[in-house]
Amino acid sequence: MIPLRPLGLGELLDGAVGVVRRYPRPALGMSAALAVVTTLLNLVLAATLFRSLLSLDTQSLTSGSTSAAQLQDALGGAGLGAVASSVVGALATLILTGIVTAIAGRAVLGKPMTLGEAWVEVRPALPRLLGVAVLTGLAVYGTVAVGLALAGLLVATAGTVGIVLAVPLVLASLAGAVYLYCRFALAPSVAVLEKAGVITALRRSGVLVRRSWWRVLGILLLTFVIASFVTQVLQVPFLLFGVAPIGLPGDSGSGLGGQTTRLMILSYIGAGMAQTVVAPFIAAVRALLYVDRRMRAEGLDLALSAAAAQPSP
Repeated sequence: MIPLRPLGLGELLDGAVGVVRRYPRPALGMSAALAVVTTLLNLVLAATLFRSLLSLDTQSLTSGSTSAAQLQDALGGAGLGAVASSVVGALATLILTGIVTAIAGRAVLGKPMTLGEAWVEVRPALPRLLGVAVLTGLAVYGTVAVGLALAGLLVATAGTVGIVLAVPLVLASLAGAVYLYCRFALAPSVAVLEKAGVITALRRSGVLVRRSWWRVLGILLLTFVIASFVTQVLQVPFLLFGVAPIGLPGDSGSGLGGQTTRLMILSYIGAGMAQTVVAPFIAAVRALLYVDRRMRAEGLDLALSAAAAQPSP
């Protein structure tokens, strides 16, 4: 299914699709289960933390009869709900990335793997995956935050000259964030397939990406574009139905509830269905990109050919 040699772009993308198609139960099954759990939790959050915002009356907002305290409480609850939803989604993505990475590592050798076997292999790696995700996030978002903070300080203290200096500083911080994200992109695969620690996985990812940074960045960007397109295609029917003037229970009234509530619920359901298909593909691309980099940099294809030639026990 996957050539045991350095992979071209088409072979890498086809291989990612092939991993999902050949191992549908562990890949799509786990993805669907996580999507269902994530969607249900998001719906619970929408019904609790977003309730205050959705219950605000549009007429009272425009007329100014809604107090600042009410608006602050509503926005605070919505912000907390957004953070909680992001955390839930990140944890689900973390688990699925580990599962699909383990499956892809076995798929390179053309050997079967069940969901139970994948879970047994990934479960000890979950703390390492979490550590990699946290440190990568701190490095990427921290770079942007420091750049924006310094730019704001320059503008506040130096006026027009500060603005001239702040623009390249912000652009440099964004470029640095992109560089770090790409540099650490293979760390989850290292943590799972090499059973490396958090710092070792980040360092190994940097070593593997170092001489092929632009190629890795291009593949990641292309994967993001493909995944975004598929996600939008799958979500559009739910969004159209959400904004359609169809009388459903709870749609009456002038508040932000009604149609907005329906749109939010359907958007969560559509996002869950889209993630079921897209998330395994993204994880498989990263895992195969890791394998490809090791083939090119370390001759892993020779070792894999020898391993694939050995009969299964």
